[in-house]
Amino acid sequence: MDILFFKPSSQFETLIKEFWVWREVKANHLPWILPSYECEMVFHLGDPPSVETESGEIIPLPKMHWVGPQTRRWRVLSQSDLNLVSIRFYVAGVYAMYSIPGQDLKNQFVAIPNKERLIQDLLDSKMKEEVVIRILEESLLSVSGKPAEIPAYVRFALFELTNPKTSVSILAKKLGITRKQLERKFQEVVGLNPSEYRSVHRVLDLVRNPDHYQTNNPNLRLTDLAHHFEYTDQSHFSNDFKRNSGSMPKDWFAEYEKMSHFYKQKAKEG
Repeated sequence: MDILFFKPSSQFETLIKEFWVWREVKANHLPWILPSYECEMVFHLGDPPSVETESGEIIPLPKMHWVGPQTRRWRVLSQSDLNLVSIRFYVAGVYAMYSIPGQDLKNQFVAIPNKERLIQDLLDSKMKEEVVIRILEESLLSVSGKPAEIPAYVRFALFELTNPKTSVSILAKKLGITRKQLERKFQEVVGLNPSEYRSVHRVLDLVRNPDHYQTNNPNLRLTDLAHHFEYTDQSHFSNDFKRNSGSMPKDWFAEYEKMSHFYKQKAKEG
């Protein structure tokens, strides 16, 4: 099993977080994928799998598709090994590049018009980093749509809402707009409403930091994490974490290797 991460060129680095390459990945070796505000374009090099949502819905995936912002957990179902390439955008990156509203992709896996030539080019690349980057960046330039400016107040809200204690109503008042105005534009651009974004960010910030895994930080206690993320107590932390992840914190962080493919930054840099 191989999961590789390539960085885009400087032309795209403010909008594209990374390119993923999956080679011979077994679906049952992967965790449930957490809610996220980051969109992806995914190109399956073999037969596309299905996904199962936390409610039990089974969704067959197209060969090429978007993964929109998600407020639910989901997992990949496949009897065969997964071989794919993915472009992961920063939050609101799809809106900024193509004027595609995030809300139109929310909780969706929308088909991308057939690009069989692109699939063949990726197969022919032998997954050489510089070739994969070139192919994917050319594909980004071929997507229809025009750049859109993210309003300054939405950018400010994105930053402010990384604080789990930020009140959406007080934030709107600080911006000089109504809460309804903030929620409407924020959801259009990002795909999640401000409260959803704040909740998702809190969990992703928690699980993506290598220092929050006892493998890297043997003396770490869950009470320390609860305090760091401003929960009133460990019980509140555990219940909120399970609501978002489906696992108790102790169980999640014990699954070091399985989680590392998605949520451990150190694993990506190694």
